[in-house]
Amino acid sequence: MLKTTGSGPRKAGIIFAALALALMAGACSRISNPQGWSGVAASGDTLVVGTQEGQLLAIDKNDGSTLWRRDLIGEEDEHAIYGAPIVDGEVVFAGSYDGRLYAFGLEGLPARWGDRRLDDRIVGGLTLAGESIVVGSVSLADDGEDEGTLWALDAVTGDELWRFTTPGPIWTTPTVADGLVFIGTLNQMIYAVNLSDGQKAWQFETGGGVVAKPLVSNGRVYVGAFDSVFYALDAKTGAEAWRFSEAEKWFWAGAIARDNLILAPSLDGNLYALDATSGFPQWKIESEGSIVGSPVIVGDLIAVPIADGGESKISLVEINGSQREACKIGEDVRTPLSTDGELIYFAATNHSIWALRIKQNGNPDEEWVYFTDQDDPIPRDRSKAC
Repeated sequence: MLKTTGSGPRKAGIIFAALALALMAGACSRISNPQGWSGVAASGDTLVVGTQEGQLLAIDKNDGSTLWRRDLIGEEDEHAIYGAPIVDGEVVFAGSYDGRLYAFGLEGLPARWGDRRLDDRIVGGLTLAGESIVVGSVSLADDGEDEGTLWALDAVTGDELWRFTTPGPIWTTPTVADGLVFIGTLNQMIYAVNLSDGQKAWQFETGGGVVAKPLVSNGRVYVGAFDSVFYALDAKTGAEAWRFSEAEKWFWAGAIARDNLILAPSLDGNLYALDATSGFPQWKIESEGSIVGSPVIVGDLIAVPIADGGESKISLVEINGSQREACKIGEDVRTPLSTDGELIYFAATNHSIWALRIKQNGNPDEEWVYFTDQDDPIPRDRSKAC
């Protein structure tokens, strides 16, 4: 395992503080300088991602070449995309911080309903559920008491189907399972809402704000909160099944499941492997940084983004917790990792988009890196990170 030594707690504390600052200001839910940290969506040979320059970008996954770039409309300083785009057939959906929802063609042309403006701020990602799109938002109030709204829109027309208002702002990407929509709020609540009509099924109060995307697996909802506690709830009733309270810092990223394990990443730099039934810890990996983006499973390995400033890396871990090779990327990753089964994709804070291949021996190999803020996005003289 990677042991926390030396300056590790200090580095993790810096990253923790930087994320905490995003929740400060009067309403604790407004972002003063939105730049976005979009995840990457993969469809066939095409990758789609929101850039820190306020654009939607499509890349050829094979060589990183540019397929198209589209500027977002509205106020330039509010174009940020935080949630990963989603692809449905030939249509790309994305939501930006200024409250606009976009439906582009996978070839870059306007599709369906173009853009749809909500009177809110969008921080989380969109979720497609059949013919509906669900998204959470922050409703800015003049008195600073911001609320949240969960929206359901018709994916074909963009028309509103229903809305569900919460006392706390919504930063989470919704999860849909078995006819229910699951979200968390900054005012320490987890909600389950009926997908059909937007009526509340149940609510559960945590000890801290919830921004992680809930994980639903085998009839339970798994999600961590800003009280440094990870919760397992019954998906139908919201009754607590168990809680894990050994983390030292917030749970920011969403958990993932493998076999009977729940893999819960924390800002304390640990990835906790918890028994899905009992919550009993099976193993953990420790790092000197923080885990801000969600891991992803590739074959028999878990790829984990470790945010640690110049020492940031993508670590590879076996299902039993054994540490494998890592790719030192040197830039923080705040987005969920994604995969198409062959490559790992992610965005880093230095305006870069990465594609890593996991070789047959389990070692990472940099496929390409694309810089969204450079005229030559793929420098040919750049040394590979791994």
